[in-house]
Amino acid sequence: MSADDAAARPFSESWHRVSDVRVALRSSVRAHRQVYRAQEWVVLRDTLSSDWFRITREAWQFVSRLDGRYSVDEAWRLTLDIDAATALTQEEVVQLLGQLNMSNLLTFDRASAGGSLFERYRKRRSRETRALLAGFLAIKVPLLDPDRMLERALPLIRAVFGVPGALVYLALLAWAGKVLIDRSDALFAQGAGVLAPDNLVLLYVGFMLAKVVHEFGHAAMCKRFGGEVHKMGVMLLILAPMPYVDATSAWGFRHRHQRVLVGSAGVLAELAVAAVAALVWAHTAPGAVNALAYNVIFVASVSTVLFNLNPLLRFDGYHMLADLIDVPNLFQRSREQLRYLGERFLFRLPGSRPAARTRTESVLLPLYGVVSIGYWLVLMVSIIAFIADQYLDLGVALAWLLAFMVLVLPVLKLLKYLAFSPRLAHYRARTVGVAGAVAVLAFLLLAGVPVPDRIRAAGVVEASHFRQVHADTAGFVAEVRAEPGGEVKQGQVLMRLRNTDLEFELRSARMQREQLLAQELRAMSSMTPDVAPLRRQREAVDSLIAELERQRAALTIVAPMDGVWSVPAADVASGRWVARGMPVGAVVDPRDWRFVAVLPQVSTHLFDNEVQRVEVRLRGEEGVNVLGTDVRIVPFETGKLPTPALGFPGGGEIAVSPQDAQGLTAAEPFFRIHARLPAHGGEVPRLAHGRLGTMRLTLDHRPLLFQWERSLRQFLQRRFRV
Repeated sequence: MSADDAAARPFSESWHRVSDVRVALRSSVRAHRQVYRAQEWVVLRDTLSSDWFRITREAWQFVSRLDGRYSVDEAWRLTLDIDAATALTQEEVVQLLGQLNMSNLLTFDRASAGGSLFERYRKRRSRETRALLAGFLAIKVPLLDPDRMLERALPLIRAVFGVPGALVYLALLAWAGKVLIDRSDALFAQGAGVLAPDNLVLLYVGFMLAKVVHEFGHAAMCKRFGGEVHKMGVMLLILAPMPYVDATSAWGFRHRHQRVLVGSAGVLAELAVAAVAALVWAHTAPGAVNALAYNVIFVASVSTVLFNLNPLLRFDGYHMLADLIDVPNLFQRSREQLRYLGERFLFRLPGSRPAARTRTESVLLPLYGVVSIGYWLVLMVSIIAFIADQYLDLGVALAWLLAFMVLVLPVLKLLKYLAFSPRLAHYRARTVGVAGAVAVLAFLLLAGVPVPDRIRAAGVVEASHFRQVHADTAGFVAEVRAEPGGEVKQGQVLMRLRNTDLEFELRSARMQREQLLAQELRAMSSMTPDVAPLRRQREAVDSLIAELERQRAALTIVAPMDGVWSVPAADVASGRWVARGMPVGAVVDPRDWRFVAVLPQVSTHLFDNEVQRVEVRLRGEEGVNVLGTDVRIVPFETGKLPTPALGFPGGGEIAVSPQDAQGLTAAEPFFRIHARLPAHGGEVPRLAHGRLGTMRLTLDHRPLLFQWERSLRQFLQRRFRV
């Protein structure tokens, strides 16, 4: 391709504004090469502002000729003469100069260069201020320059991040891990009060301690490999102050493993702090020090996993992922690729250029963009719900703010794009029409097209006819006379219990009766007035003996009806303690089965629709759908749950009374849904009394928008009682 052919490629309407300008990189800018995915890049660094800018090798061929002697047009034509096939187009040159100009990396020969420079700086600061206000999740306020301090501490840093330090670090983590495993019950139990009002101060102090060490870890590792760290300050992360350091000089490291280590140093340092805190927590009595150590453990584990180590948020994990897969500017380019896909395939704009440079990136970038946006939204909703559990007003305020960011801001940006974007100069009317048509179509699909409306409810398999078997007397399992899961007859002995304390009480009562009887006979022979009191005492002991004998007889548990004894073998293992009133299975009629599901009473819409279909899936055989029939819904049900597994303590959705040790007494109204199950025919799983599963009810068709609104309303009612 000739230079003229290359020059004839798409021109820029702004070329006349820059073609005669003589421009050069500022004297404070340094450049060096980096390699990503076998592709060369050039990194520009402004040593005065510590700003970084990455350009392609083709762009560097043009920028390297900007030394003030050539005009922009002359420098561009020189690149055409050298390699017309890879030379930048006029539009690419204009965009590159604009980006370098806004990054304050260029100087001009014009008399207005000073004013232009000041104007660039003012616009840049204005843009940063707007980003500061808009990005309320990460507002940064620099406070000091720690570079000299790190320089003096460099010998210590080399020792800590060397082989001896690594061995000590691994030993510390192993020791702390064993301590936490040994005390895991206390560890999780104490977490319920993390957001309690009286713990907030200690939580904040623990947060600051962990994050200060975290940020110094980044700074120390960056200094270890020759980088510079000139900014340290405070960042407001979700309105919570936390320290930060600017270790962006690591972006200029030539070796990928160095950049990855700098990104991981904060997490490694924070885990060390968490390990020390775990040892302090495990070896201190309840008090301020113990509580502070626990808060440090919580902050260093939860925040590290959800934020710092997660590659879907622009924190440590993101930078590590970008270096590991050799995709620079992963976050920004993923958004640009999504925008390209919309412009190319939705709006059909011919000048759209993809952000992806390879086939792999064309798949990776949009995938990362969609997943990161989804994860951010789920994370924000989870955090707001977690906060609202303790502080409802604050949670509501954050929810409104999130709704504004998710629903209002994107619409405003889209309207601004449609109205003012220069990309749409010759296609604006068509693009606005397409966008409007898509919006109307999406609304009609969501609000006007009925789709199957389904709800799910946890439940348990029950025989339609059964009798629960309870232990009327406490004891140890001494003998099992019937096979669990086998057929039994009414009155047949199922099992025998042993209670040595009961036998001792019975012998003592009988001896006491003999003693009272002897005293009564002696009183009668001596004609003393003690006969009546002694007789009353003997009658009381007789009643006690009768009750103890009844309890001893109850140690033999018999079948209350003909059927199958349904009980897990582990519940009647030899030597197992059975408390009084404890269920030891049920005798069921295996010819007729039903599934009983429970649903919180906030789901009142259930009675506004007709149930079209009922499907049941049992745990362990989720791949088999069992169709239920004869659905019966019992509204406004209160009382006992079919099994403790359907209550909060057992992982269910129904609140239970704390006074009920068995977890069967519901603390809130619920609906009971009965559906008959086929015992035979087709692909039917093994039906066992008490087997857990999930019922799915298909109701009348409703548009998705109304289903989502109902689900949101139910969530608020269920979670916050509003």
